Amino acid sequence: MRKLAIVFSLVWVALFAGCSQEYRASLSPDMQAIELSDDMVLGLHLFGDGWTVSKEPTAGLIEETAEHLEHEVKEKGQTATSAQLTEMARKRLQINEAFVVNRSSGAHLDVDISRIGEGESAPSSSALKNSARYAASSLESEEGVSDLTSRVEKVTLPGTRVAYRLSAEYKLHEEPRRFIGVVTFVSPYWVYLYYTDTLKNDSDYKDMEQMLQSAVLVSRRAP
Repeated sequence: MRKLAIVFSLVWVALFAGCSQEYRASLSPDMQAIELSDDMVLGLHLFGDGWTVSKEPTAGLIEETAEHLEHEVKEKGQTATSAQLTEMARKRLQINEAFVVNRSSGAHLDVDISRIGEGESAPSSSALKNSARYAASSLESEEGVSDLTSRVEKVTLPGTRVAYRLSAEYKLHEEPRRFIGVVTFVSPYWVYLYYTDTLKNDSDYKDMEQMLQSAVLVSRRAP
């Protein structure tokens, strides 16, 4: 009986170890490795032409964000100089750890991670799903956004236990846009991958779909 108990314990340990490592991923040599922190890396393949990775917001992205902020400021009955709008745009964008940008079209993937507070528990699957839903509500409430349609679905992202994807189509100041938002968690970080497509290049959305399908999140923390 004692032998059976020992065997059962060993099997349980093996199964538990397998589960704890099941979600760990690794980078392939041909991947673009994007350092998000000292202990977190996003790996993906860059598909298509014109895509670059930047740790800082590009001039085009700052200009686009400043234009949107100008509408927000006017909506509130306020004013701001061009220099002030540019600085506001830079500060808004700098919360992100990295960007994957097509400079010719303006399409961009913003990558943001947020460490959970000390003593906080890892978010549940439902919390991640709710976060993706909240992103849809937040997008819909932005100044100038109209005709939004969206859906949230569970997706696979190697290196994570569970991830949710928001897919949306909308108009921004009457100009059509498409959006993809992937929300997940890799201890100790919430991870947000937010893609905005300006629809100026027919291949951008397909390129980004392939990039996100190739993506992995690699934690350098001890298992």
